[in-house]
Amino acid sequence: MSSKIIFSLFSILLLALAANGQHKVDYDQVDIEITNHYKDYKYSNRKRPGYYLQINNQNCHYEIDINDLSCGEFYDPYPMYSVRLPLNLNILKSGEQKLSLKVLPDVGDFIKESASLQLRLMRYDDMLDIENEFGKSKVIWEWKMPNVGEHKLPIFIFHTTFEAKVPYKLEILDLYATDLSVLDKKVVLEEVLKEFQLKKESIVNNTQDRDYLIRHLNRAFVQIYPDNELLAKTVDDMMIVENHMELQPLENYEIRFYYNYKIATLVRKENKQSAIWFNNTSKKEKSYQPYYIFKNKKTGTWHMW
Repeated sequence: MSSKIIFSLFSILLLALAANGQHKVDYDQVDIEITNHYKDYKYSNRKRPGYYLQINNQNCHYEIDINDLSCGEFYDPYPMYSVRLPLNLNILKSGEQKLSLKVLPDVGDFIKESASLQLRLMRYDDMLDIENEFGKSKVIWEWKMPNVGEHKLPIFIFHTTFEAKVPYKLEILDLYATDLSVLDKKVVLEEVLKEFQLKKESIVNNTQDRDYLIRHLNRAFVQIYPDNELLAKTVDDMMIVENHMELQPLENYEIRFYYNYKIATLVRKENKQSAIWFNNTSKKEKSYQPYYIFKNKKTGTWHMW
């Protein structure tokens, strides 16, 4: 082989390596750029309000989203249930907030005549004032589902809005997240499943990155206000698998999208809870580890929300 041919081949190899290097993404660098938006967050004012939704339901199931982010669902077999859900994690900035409710049959194909559901939206003045029950509370509005049983409805949908004032503004999803609705559905499902499989493997092998979890959970603690002890405990609970806690296989799941198709997750078809779940054989209980992810529109990498 002549020296000219060898030189040409060597040049082509260098160009190929250079091209690959240009497309290689430093995942940690990209991820840290995202989470730096939460680091040492500076609030716009000293107020620390908290919003809650009281839900009382009877003889029905439901799903509730706030701003197209999952807020709560009820698919348990109990005939009636009452819960107060925190909403700050769904509120990204001050202004108009969207509430969406789906009421579904608890058994059968149609909502029962005996089905009922009431909502009460509340605001607390100061979530840091624990001694005084978070300061003054105010009922913003109340709503009761009309009697729809006689109409034999398979689903009842209700939409409304409310105003909220918070001392933060989170724009990460608008800045970085891809609109997944424009991508191939099969490819998106394959990629999301792969991310869930990697997450599951890290739990099984006890290789979850503590710093990674802390950096991402800081976003939630901007919304519910900093508490280093609670943050550390939350991360510990996510990383430590207690005795008798058996991680279940990824099966019988479906993909769900939130925030205008910018967030993806996998949930169990049975109860719409996270597809990453544990069975506690000693207590005969189930526990779930929600995992919401988005795809960076510049790098194509997936990141925890």
